Amino acid sequence: MKIDREIKMKSFCVIGLGRFGASVVKTLVKNGHEVVAIDTDPKKIDEFKDIATHVMIADSTDERVLRSIEIDKFDGVVVAIGKNIQASILTAMLVLESGAKNVVAKAMTDVQIKVLAKIGVDKIIQPEKDAGSRVADNLTHSDISDYLDLSDDYAFAKMAVRNVKFDGLTLYQANLTQDYAVNVAFINKTDGTASIGKHDTKIEIGDILYLVGNKKDIENFSEII
Repeated sequence: MKIDREIKMKSFCVIGLGRFGASVVKTLVKNGHEVVAIDTDPKKIDEFKDIATHVMIADSTDERVLRSIEIDKFDGVVVAIGKNIQASILTAMLVLESGAKNVVAKAMTDVQIKVLAKIGVDKIIQPEKDAGSRVADNLTHSDISDYLDLSDDYAFAKMAVRNVKFDGLTLYQANLTQDYAVNVAFINKTDGTASIGKHDTKIEIGDILYLVGNKKDIENFSEII
């Protein structure tokens, strides 16, 4: 079976260009995606005018700004505002109220984490624990529950089986390596057991596959599995 190995371009908005936000922007651009970067600091915007697809000097707590860029049309939004916790929370609220999907927000304090969780942010990031590059990778691969770079070309990914075409097949019958160029290292079964990815291991809906492969192949497979 021949499959298209090109990663589909997605679009993202990153609000706040501190160290963390800058890392997210650079990784998303490196992965071939469109990025709109917003910050109130003209110097930071000037630094990214030749990196991001579009840059904007603006106050993200102004609802009109978010409407003007159609924030709800992006594949994901990262609120990476730094020390101004009030601005971070208000921005996240406005982004969510605008109907944006896949919203990630940076948090600096326990109180901020609680508030962001309460208002419905999809993922809360603590920069001291989550590198910007890894967050960008996970944001790009939103169908994958966990994603980790192994090199420039290869990655590790964890994803759930959703497609009924694989239900009841053994790994040998599914022929994942040959048809999709991904290798199953490990499986967590729905009954709570776990198994190394052997040929006779049976796949069922809801199983969690731990995969290793080329980044493009993993991205394609995530849309199939």
